[in-house]
Amino acid sequence: MSINTLGLKTALATIINTLTTKAVIWGDQNAPTPNGDYIVLKISSIRVLGATDYESKPDGDEVATTQGDREVLLSLIAVSETSLEILLNLVDKLNLYSNLELLCQNKVAYVGLESEPVDITTIINNSFESRSSAEMVFRISKNYSSATEDAVAAVTSIGIAGEVDGDQVEDPFAINITVAE
Repeated sequence: MSINTLGLKTALATIINTLTTKAVIWGDQNAPTPNGDYIVLKISSIRVLGATDYESKPDGDEVATTQGDREVLLSLIAVSETSLEILLNLVDKLNLYSNLELLCQNKVAYVGLESEPVDITTIINNSFESRSSAEMVFRISKNYSSATEDAVAAVTSIGIAGEVDGDQVEDPFAINITVAE
């Protein structure tokens, strides 16, 4: 599966930044952290939900368009004195119908929480740094992340020929069936 991770990361960062108004960075980067409150994102996994959900009728070249879903597990860490509140508010905002357009524009659907927001405050250089983490599940279309066309072998005709020989029929009769597109 070929995944457009840059486009997916941009979409997720846009959604989180818009709904929280906090700076968003991606985890596991060798870069300085921003000043003030920020949220660290990391795509933990992309799950394939079975095979293809939909396959169109093949065209003249025997190519069918496919459709399916992928689930994205997104880990978030909010770094702020109000980190738990930031994540709880984000969850509430993701569930609002009024934010559905923002999600649709970014071709992402919010599914729910994989794990509830929890406080993970840590000590750095003898000082406490307030942090909270949560894992959220988003869904994207297979078309967002991988090949969408499949070469298939199309059946163009079926022919059946023969005679029916029944127990009570004196004269057998011929059957010819042809199915063509």
